[in-house]
Amino acid sequence: MKADEIKVTIITYDRTYDLTSVQGTKLKDLLDSTGISYSLPCTGAGRCGRCRVRFTQGAPEARDDEKAKLTAEEIFQGYRLLCRCILEDNCAISLTDAVDEENISIETVKKGTDQAIGKSDNLGIAIDLGTTTIAAALIRPATDSNRSDDPQSYEVLGTASCVNHQRKYGNDVISRIAAAEDSETAKELQSLVITDIEELIQELIREFGGGSTGDISNNPSIGAITIAGNTTMLHLLEGMDASGLGKYPYTPVSTAMVKMDSDRLFGSIRGAKLTILPGISSFVGADIVGGLFSLTLRGEERYFFIDLGTNGEMTFFDGENLKVTSAAAGPVFEAGGISCGVASIPGAISHVEIDETTSRAKYETIQRQGTSSAQPPIGLCGTAVCEITSELARSGIMDETGLLSDEYFDEGFPVTEDGQIRFTQQDIRNVQLAKAAILTGAGTLVGEMIPDKVYIAGGFGSHIIPEKIARLRMFPEGFDGKIIAAGNTSLKGAAMYTAAVLLGSESEAAADAKLGHITDTAQTVELAAIDSFDEAYLEAMNF
Repeated sequence: MKADEIKVTIITYDRTYDLTSVQGTKLKDLLDSTGISYSLPCTGAGRCGRCRVRFTQGAPEARDDEKAKLTAEEIFQGYRLLCRCILEDNCAISLTDAVDEENISIETVKKGTDQAIGKSDNLGIAIDLGTTTIAAALIRPATDSNRSDDPQSYEVLGTASCVNHQRKYGNDVISRIAAAEDSETAKELQSLVITDIEELIQELIREFGGGSTGDISNNPSIGAITIAGNTTMLHLLEGMDASGLGKYPYTPVSTAMVKMDSDRLFGSIRGAKLTILPGISSFVGADIVGGLFSLTLRGEERYFFIDLGTNGEMTFFDGENLKVTSAAAGPVFEAGGISCGVASIPGAISHVEIDETTSRAKYETIQRQGTSSAQPPIGLCGTAVCEITSELARSGIMDETGLLSDEYFDEGFPVTEDGQIRFTQQDIRNVQLAKAAILTGAGTLVGEMIPDKVYIAGGFGSHIIPEKIARLRMFPEGFDGKIIAAGNTSLKGAAMYTAAVLLGSESEAAADAKLGHITDTAQTVELAAIDSFDEAYLEAMNF
């Protein structure tokens, strides 16, 4: 062993790695070289403190920026920030204290089928390429002869999902746009997401496609692949310059539909028609267009459609015109920027109710797949963040301006019995900023009109209980009683388009025409250009 060599043991959820490195190596560089996945929510800037790992042996001296994010007790116990760690001596590091985002709960399309699948079946793939997660579905057109020419009628043979491994360059699109300014990093961002998608397709073929190996390179039954996603994610996937999306006037290279042979992007997938759905603007992407494409709507109906994510993309059809906009809501609906916030993973608190008599919180956690027992709480996911805010307002523990009562102002409101998971005054302020953006954007789009239906899409929208967030005042009053949890409409739209391609050129042309009508007629509303927006936004902060 050389003088500057050190032994490093890495403990993950499912494996232990015994490695050799050299003194002065950054921990994240060692993980990269070994192929061990990790997340850097703030792109490794040391701002968020959420990439903590625990040294069980040989912990390096804590740096000043680590001391600002970790308590003295945590430092004594061996906790450090992955993005700051420099390895100087033999050590053992546990990554199991970090949030296990690999098990994130993702809303897909619908349950798979029990019907046998043959090698000659006409199969296709739908992909929802999200910033945080990627969902995929293996489909085929419906076998019912009376409905087989309807692209809305398809069977989901199976679904699969994973985290978007671009997360090592940040949890948000702005971080990834900045990272992609380096050409080599841009290539890696593209490679990461291509690998994620290929592995999801392999998993689907292996588990549900009638094959035993998941070798998609020699499987001729995959006839079509459709991908939907926000504009930034599709730029990074296609290798387009994303820098224009991160600065005014926020100009994309293109939002047009793209059709190509699958092997132009995916080397292991040959012979399939690959379609990337069109978007409308930098902030209203193909995920929203796919969602609109998936909805079954009557022409005379007024409907409001929103994907509650970082950008709060929303649309309103008033019976004649389709208007679209996006409101900068931030990552709150995915529990980002929340002191005890976590992704929708096993152990995340998903629902909260405050007992009026005791002022104590009752909660539910997300269960691990395949288990029936409740998981110990590890933090708050997006639905819980909104529900507890609403509950604090309902119970009078928080006033209409968002101010916690004196009892909880300094330390926050305890959600768990041991007080380890709390909801703080700053958390409430972050929720206020997000919900004010949504309320103001929605109010601007609908004006004095009242929609007949309100569709909420995305992972948050899949689990939302409208009555439990009523006190948030996140939507105009006219939306009460009309909210429909629409699920993952981006994936549904991609599945519908895939079915259309599988059904033949006539069906594909009809689907193209419908998508073209959506993108061509959509009128983009720039909220920042509206004189009254700031005043309305400030008023919308109250509960």
